[in-house]
Amino acid sequence: METEKTSIRKLLGKLSGQPDSYLRKGNYTFGRTLGAGSFGLVRYARDNSTGEDVAVKIIIKKALKGNAQLVIDELQLLQELHHPHIVGFRDWFESRDKFYIVTQLATGGELFDRIVQQGRFTEHDASVVILQILEAILYLHKHNIVHRDVKPENVLYLNELQDSNVVLADFGIAKRLQGPDDKLTSSAGSFGYAAPEVVQGLEHGKPCDIWSLGVVTYTILCGYSPFRAEDVTDFIAEVRNNNAVVFHAEYWKDVSKDARRFIIKALQFDPEKRSTADELLNDPWLVHVAATHKEADLLPNLKEHFNGKLKFRQVIEMVKLSNRIKKLRALQSHEDDDPHEIDLFGENGVISDSDLPADEGDSKSVDTSTINKYGVKSPLLSWGKFSSALHDLAARDGSKSSVSSLSNLDAKPKGSATSAFQQLVKAATENKDRVIQYDENIQKEGKAKEGPVLK
Repeated sequence: METEKTSIRKLLGKLSGQPDSYLRKGNYTFGRTLGAGSFGLVRYARDNSTGEDVAVKIIIKKALKGNAQLVIDELQLLQELHHPHIVGFRDWFESRDKFYIVTQLATGGELFDRIVQQGRFTEHDASVVILQILEAILYLHKHNIVHRDVKPENVLYLNELQDSNVVLADFGIAKRLQGPDDKLTSSAGSFGYAAPEVVQGLEHGKPCDIWSLGVVTYTILCGYSPFRAEDVTDFIAEVRNNNAVVFHAEYWKDVSKDARRFIIKALQFDPEKRSTADELLNDPWLVHVAATHKEADLLPNLKEHFNGKLKFRQVIEMVKLSNRIKKLRALQSHEDDDPHEIDLFGENGVISDSDLPADEGDSKSVDTSTINKYGVKSPLLSWGKFSSALHDLAARDGSKSSVSSLSNLDAKPKGSATSAFQQLVKAATENKDRVIQYDENIQKEGKAKEGPVLK
C-alpha cells in the first residue's frame, strides 16, 4: 500500500514539475514556526517514518537571488559533520520554489535562557558549557571549517534534562578552508561576538571562532559584554591594544584567575597570538581548576544582567519575526508549490489565538519544546496584547523613563537590571511604527560596569 502511495506521489510530482527529492516531504508533518531569517524560516516537524521531532529550515529560492550555492555549501558541510556537540543533519529535499534542510531538534532552549532558568550556576557549570563548545570548534577546525557565528543564540541545549549536552547550531555562514592556514574575506558574524579582523573585513580564519568563544566565556561568567563599543570604529579603537577586557571586582570576585587568563588568551587582538582550540582544551582552567569552583553561585549576578536583556529580546524578536515572515510571504505566489507554507501567521504577523494552547506559566518568545503544535507561550501575540503587556510591565516596574531613540535602549547594563526594558516599554507603546521598523543590525550588547577591576 505504501509503495502504491509513493508511486502515485512520484507521478504527481513529475506531472507538476517537482524534483524527485520532493517526494521526501511527504515523510514529514509540519508544525509551528521556530524562527525566521532573510532567506526563509525554521519550522518544527515530525519524521513520520522514525517518530523523531526535527527542525526544518525552509529556504525560499527567490530570496537567494541566484545564490543557491550558499545552500549547497551548508548542505555539504552539515552532511559531513558528526559530533555530539554539533547539531545533527537528518535529511534534505527541494521543491521548485524552496530548499528544505532537516536537522536534529534541540528542545532544551538557548544558552542564556537556560542559564537564567537554573536554580544556581557556578564557574564549574560555565566551564562544562565552554568545554563542549570548544570540542565542537576543535572538531570543525580539524576539518578546516570555520563556523564564523559562535554566539549564545547558536548554542542550544539538546533537551530539558539538568545534565543535557549543548550543541553548536546554525552553519549558514560557516565556510570550508582550502587548507589549514587558508583565509576568508567575506563578511560574517554578529557584532559583539565577531573578531576584530572580521568586522574590519580583513582576511580571517580559524582564530575568529576562538575570539567569539572568548566573548561567550566572559559573558556567561558575569552576564555582560566585555566591550563598550557600539560601532565598528569604536570597537577597533577599544580592542586594538589588548587593553579592552576589564574584570570588575564586584562581579568577578568569585571567579578564578585561571578563568580570566583563559579569556585573555582567546581575546588577543592579533589572531596569530590567540590560543588555538587544542591549546584551550588543555588550559589549566578547563583541565582541573574550574572543577574545584562549585560553591560560589554566579546566578544572582547573571540574572541581574540577563533578565533585562532577555525581556528586551523577547519583544524585539517578536517584532523581527513578524517582519521577516511578512517579507518572506511577499516572495510567494499563487503558483508556489505550497503557498501557505510561509503563512503560518495571520495577517498582522501573529499566530491566530485559535491555534494557541492556553498560557501556562512564564512566557518565552520562541519556545523550542515539543509539547504542543505551536508552543508559543507569550502575551506578545498581537499589537493589542503587546501594548497591554508592556503597560502592565511598566506599571509593575514603576518606570517613568523615556528615550528618544531605540538605538540607546540596550546600551547599559549598569543601574537597574530592568532599566533597558523599562525604557523599551515607554518607547514601544508610544512609537509602535518605530519598533516595527527596528533595525536588525542594532547591537544590544551594553557597556560594562564601572568600578574596581581584578587583574
